[in-house]
Amino acid sequence: MAWVLSSKLRKIAAEKKSRVILALDYYPHGRDSLEFWSSLLGDVVDLVAGVKLGLPALLSVGTEGLRELVESFNGDVYFIADFKLADIEDIVRSVAQRVLGLGFDGAILHLFPLCYSKLSIKEGGRSLDLYGVASMSCSSPLMDTHIDELLDYAARLGLAGVVVGASKPGVIRRAREKLGPQALILSPGVGVQGVEPGAAVAAGADFEIVGRAVAANPSPRAALEKIVKSHPPTGW
Repeated sequence: MAWVLSSKLRKIAAEKKSRVILALDYYPHGRDSLEFWSSLLGDVVDLVAGVKLGLPALLSVGTEGLRELVESFNGDVYFIADFKLADIEDIVRSVAQRVLGLGFDGAILHLFPLCYSKLSIKEGGRSLDLYGVASMSCSSPLMDTHIDELLDYAARLGLAGVVVGASKPGVIRRAREKLGPQALILSPGVGVQGVEPGAAVAAGADFEIVGRAVAANPSPRAALEKIVKSHPPTGW
């Protein structure tokens, strides 16, 4: 298995002693989304290793808003684009190239189309780490029935890692068993979806993705500190 080692994410995580990736999709009604996310991230930047920005963020602030946010915290956190990439290889490659141009460090794509050969996204000395969705945090029996096939496919693609929902500790353990220690496992669904902080890491994930449990919390920093303390030390 030839996994791409995401040295930047590991480095930031080790420096901050944090396994948290903050998902920025939620913002309070009536607030300017970009201003809210910038302010929130400024308050907690020392506690998070990464930030995940998805389609809600893209539709809210557009590509230039995302570029502004990424540039404001470039080097302080690892930025992941989650734009639900699931298409033929040419389309995925084209979108991923634009994502890299916006300053992102990584991107999430769906594995189930099985349309890709080995993807390599590079530009100007930079490269984009790719993470494949192997299992979602919601009930996804179709994907989970084919979990071994999807994990093997991810390994052949030479990705940086996979995404496995935090609500499925058995699938996380299976992914770690099949993929070994080099592949990163990112687990969304911690907090509001009912999974306790630390549960996914205990099952074998490297990072937990947390959104509303922090962004919608009246005391986001205190909430993040509690989550960070629930995790064992980073060991890279």
